[in-house]
Amino acid sequence: MKRQVLIEADVEMRLSDGAVLRSTVYRPDAPGRFPVLLTRTPYGRDLAVNSAYLNPATVAAGGFIVILQDVRGRHGSDGTFTPAEHEADDGAETVEWAANLPYSSGRVGMWGRSYFAETQWRAARRRPQGLAALAPGICAAGNADNGALFRGGAFELGTRLSWGQGSIGLEEIRRECEGDPARLARELDIWNELDARFADGSAYATLPLNELKSQANGFLQSVILPSASEDPGGELSRAWDWPVREPVPLPTLHIGGWFDIFLPNTLAQYRTQLEASGRNAAPRPRLILGPWSHTNFTGIFPDVAFGATASSAAVNGLGDLSSIHARWFEHVLNEGPEPEMPDVLVYFMGENRWRAFDELPEPDSRLDLFLGRHGSLQASPGISGAEEYSYDPLDPVPTTGGATMHLGADLAGPAEQGAVESRDDVLVFSTSPLEEPLTVFGEVTATLFANSSAVDTDFVVRLCRVTPDGRSIGLADGIVRASWRDACAGDGVFRAGPPPRPLVPGQPEEFSISLWSTACTFQAGDSIRIQVTSSCHPRWDRNLNTGVRAADSSVPVVARQRIMLGGDTPSRISLGTLSGGPLTHRP
Repeated sequence: MKRQVLIEADVEMRLSDGAVLRSTVYRPDAPGRFPVLLTRTPYGRDLAVNSAYLNPATVAAGGFIVILQDVRGRHGSDGTFTPAEHEADDGAETVEWAANLPYSSGRVGMWGRSYFAETQWRAARRRPQGLAALAPGICAAGNADNGALFRGGAFELGTRLSWGQGSIGLEEIRRECEGDPARLARELDIWNELDARFADGSAYATLPLNELKSQANGFLQSVILPSASEDPGGELSRAWDWPVREPVPLPTLHIGGWFDIFLPNTLAQYRTQLEASGRNAAPRPRLILGPWSHTNFTGIFPDVAFGATASSAAVNGLGDLSSIHARWFEHVLNEGPEPEMPDVLVYFMGENRWRAFDELPEPDSRLDLFLGRHGSLQASPGISGAEEYSYDPLDPVPTTGGATMHLGADLAGPAEQGAVESRDDVLVFSTSPLEEPLTVFGEVTATLFANSSAVDTDFVVRLCRVTPDGRSIGLADGIVRASWRDACAGDGVFRAGPPPRPLVPGQPEEFSISLWSTACTFQAGDSIRIQVTSSCHPRWDRNLNTGVRAADSSVPVVARQRIMLGGDTPSRISLGTLSGGPLTHRP
């Protein structure tokens, strides 16, 4: 039954400390009480992009109260914005306020992606009265040192600077200059000048990075750039980590993308809830993993377009994400019918279709492929050898696709790698064309035996699918900062703890690198390809090869890198594989 919808703007809620938060409320124009769907955002509660993910008007017409709230210090809400600091307490108070509205049923579900999702976890930790379900999408909450702030010891330069300049910076300028038009005009001129430098890439090339402070907005100056000088595992990382250390006893719907900047955290959140469900400490979680990036849910990228049902507008014939949210919330908040969707729905690239599972499976087996001489990628280590290249920090390998979110021309996703692979500082190793399909699934890890002429450097490994026509498409990649290699031991996942340890120039070392996870069926005639290099800029900050971060220095040295192959130094890639017929869901 569809109802007429009332839209109320600037609905105020006063926090216990006196700050006023403002919301836009969509609710049925009908008698009775309805469950609440709440989201809290720093980007503007009436931002149109929200409707592509969960359309508040159509969902409210179906019998929900949908509340979109500006978090403290952003857009319509009072106070000062400090990322994450107030979201637990403010979120919990907001949930209880929403549960007690006169037209509320008292049951509240939270929804939203990225920062919106982090606000859910933080509020849930306070166990507010009325909170009954969470639907976090592409969410950073979890390990800040595995993609949110750092990756393998390297700083997430492109994402962090883009967030501080674009998503957050403009609103901070508006608030700082409110009531002073002349100052606002001056600050916007400065912002536009720097924004043009982000668009052409020159801002990312600044050395030292801290020189950007002279043009940066206050948020970029005070929050983002200082973090580029920090080390993983510090106070900033710990502040980010805490919301999902323990499960919450609530039903959860998790939404992620294979090219999302927070993919491993989404998977960890799901697995934490799944483990709790096995102990009867929480309902079984649900998961949707699409061929999506942090900002692109269409399944269409410049170099690759997946099938029509890859889009969030038509997920495997189940409808759009907005209607999927609504049906799930109707079930968990309103005791509605079980939604006609599997517990886990995963998009497999290569075969370009969804597979359904009762829970996210583990790979059936692991396949090790060894880097060999003459660019081979083979099933056995082979004889000893080595490949060498020089890495010049002033001429880094440009970021080309992947799990990114940058201002400028570089776009996330599965990008063609021809230009990257033609460079002298990129090593390429490929299998022969496959004779039969092979489904690669789950975590991908690399082990490199290497030495360098430098006291510190980076190693980047990328997994690609090479189609019979010779196109090399990037699927997954990862990085290790050599001085942080001790924190990347074992399974390749970064764990902050051991302090940085310089390299001894020329001394061989073993490096573990996590390429995160993927799901791709390599068809007969395809080849598996691995790239090895030492930079991916501006995704990660350049290693100057000196032991000093690029935030603080403009003095690089060229490093001579040697990758050892075969024998007692079997550099390799380890892939999870999945066999058996696909469980493709049919609505």
